[in-house]
Formats: sequence, C-alpha cells, structure tokens
Amino acid sequence: MNSRRDFLRQAGAVCSVGAVAPAVWRRAAAAAAARRDASILVVVELTGGNDGLNTVVPFEDDIYRKSRPTLAVKPEKTLRLDDQTGLNDALKDLHAFWDSGDLAVIRQVGYPNPNRSHFESMAIWQSGVVGAPPPVGWLGRAADLYPGLVIRHVGPTSVPLAGQGRKTTPQSLAGLADFHLAAGAELEMEDQSSGSDPILESIRERYRGSRDLLERLDAMPKDAGALPAADTIQGRLETIRRLIAADSSARVYYTSLDGFDTHSSQLYAHPRLLRSLAEGIAGFFKGLKADRLDDRVAVLVFSEFGRRLKENAGGGTDHGAPGPVLLVGPGVKGGLVGPPPDLTRLDEVGDPLFAIDYRDVLAAVLHGWLGVDPKPVLGDRPGGAELFG
Repeated sequence: MNSRRDFLRQAGAVCSVGAVAPAVWRRAAAAAAARRDASILVVVELTGGNDGLNTVVPFEDDIYRKSRPTLAVKPEKTLRLDDQTGLNDALKDLHAFWDSGDLAVIRQVGYPNPNRSHFESMAIWQSGVVGAPPPVGWLGRAADLYPGLVIRHVGPTSVPLAGQGRKTTPQSLAGLADFHLAAGAELEMEDQSSGSDPILESIRERYRGSRDLLERLDAMPKDAGALPAADTIQGRLETIRRLIAADSSARVYYTSLDGFDTHSSQLYAHPRLLRSLAEGIAGFFKGLKADRLDDRVAVLVFSEFGRRLKENAGGGTDHGAPGPVLLVGPGVKGGLVGPPPDLTRLDEVGDPLFAIDYRDVLAAVLHGWLGVDPKPVLGDRPGGAELFG
C-alpha cells in the first residue's frame, strides 16, 4: 500500500505545470468529458437587493403610484405582461423572451420572518435554509449527491456559498484569460505510473479534461468585434457562453451583477442596471442560438431581497422583503407565476408579504431542469408550479 508521501511524489510526476501557470491549472480545474445533451443552469445573482416593484411593475395600483411619487414607473414606460403588470422598459431585451414564451416571472418570492441584512439574507438564499445557514449551499449539496453536476463560478470574488459543498470544490475564474498558460508554461501529461492507482488516474483525467478544454477554447472562431469587458455582466455571460460552446464539463454556472443597493439616486441607476442585465442575457442567448445550444440552457435571476414599498427622502428605496425571480430560456414554461403584490397588506415595517417560498423555486429548478431530487437538498417541499416544459 502506498504511503501518503509516496502518493504525493507520484502525483507530482503525473502532471508537470510550470511555476508561471495560473492557479486555475494548479487546482486541476475542469474534469471529465462534457455531455452535449445535458441541461445547463446559469444563475445570475443581483447583489444588493433589487427593487422588485420597479422591475415587475404593478402599474395600475394606486397605492404603488402614491407610495413612489418620483420613482413609480409610469404605465407608458412598462412592457405589458397583463392588464395590471409590466416589465420596466429597461428590460425590453428580456420582453422579447416573454413574447416567445421563454420567460417566467415568479412574483413575490421570499421566506418567513424576512431578514433585511444583505449578508444574512444572501446566506439564506444561497444555502437554501431559513435560519442559521450550514457551511454549504443548495447547489453544492446537490453536487455532493450528483458528482456530474459540476459547478463553475465566473466573477471577481471567491466561490459563493451556493456552490460550496462538503465534497464539491467548484472552480472560480474571472474570465477566459484564466485558462491560458502564461508564456513559457507547459502542461504535460506523463504516463509513468506505478500500477493502476485510481486516485492518480483521476488526477490524470482531470488534467486531460483541462488540456482538452483549453484546446477547444483556442480553436473557437475569433469574433470580429471586441469582446465585452470581463468585469461586466455581458463579459461574464460571454465567458460562460464560450465555455458551454467549448464543451466545458460544467452543468451549473454562477455569476452576479452588483449595484442594486439603491438607497439614493435610484431613478437613473436602477434602469441602467436592468438594461445591462437584459442586454447581457439577450446577447448570451443570441450566441447560444447561433451554436444551436440555446435549448440546453436556462437562466435563473434572483436577488437577496426586494425594496420597501415607499420611496425614501434620498430618492431611493430601503431594504425590503419579497421580490421577483426570473427564469429565461427555451425550456422554460413562460408566464406569470404567483399573485401580484397585495399592497393593502403589509408587514410591520411596511413590506408586502411573500406569496411563494424561495425554496419551492429552487426545488423546481433542481427537479424540473437539472434532474436532481430536491428532497435531500432542500427538505420535503410541498411542491408548486411547474416551471419547465
């Protein structure tokens, strides 16, 4: 039997990576071969607490208009979903998905006894647990149970709690540049093996997968125009699109758009953020469709909480409770899900009450899109609307 020291010595002989190689290689990032028939989930987190009432707008509600004398979105500035509800017109690129039946708008999503702390509420959403969150997230727990559910985070920060598992180690990268070896670096696969050690073979397989992915990325046609900046939502989604097109093994991608903590000067800042989101998602699916990959992908958009009904003295809105969740993609069952906000019934601090538990949405995504049994991940949920099909 090999000792731990023997294993480390042999592992060092398996893969030779130059000292100037990026950390993503040193962590042996991507693994086994991708499945071109597998569904893919892309999660977009709107960090800071998105104003749901100005995103999915109850434009016919007098209480909404009176509570927001300067911030209420006028009826003529909404993109109709029904006779009372519309999307903010900054989301016009998303409204095209509504017209084609590929956008589900899930209203008033939240949880009991809402927490209005960014950190605490985001931990509740990302863990899938109301109360003290465990050190693992809902996607990480799912990947622990289903090892083929490879998770990749694209963004400037570390892997979010949602993707962390007890056995799962997701990859995190800022952009495609992280996949390229620096000048002079080499990645070599050596077949010198003292037998058929399954652990060493697993390491070899991981490096083969990483090497092959890099080759496929390098072989992709170069765009005529400049690519979006990697630190924008458009750039992050383009990174994800290229990884999908290159047959990356990941089935879950997680990224974010920051800036939604609009306590002041919301009138211009919020539409600008929504426009970036809509343009990013539209461009993402346009590229996927050109590669005939769009039907494999669904995008889930959420925020840790909504905003208060009444605007504040600074021309913004304060931390609230429930908000909308969006699902986008050809496999999504489009339409409005859940009731409109009842602005005549507010909680003790002035927020509408939630109507749909966020864990039911996550459970529907796991079961309906990823083919994962949600019960060991999120508990025994009562079930709800079918969001796919």
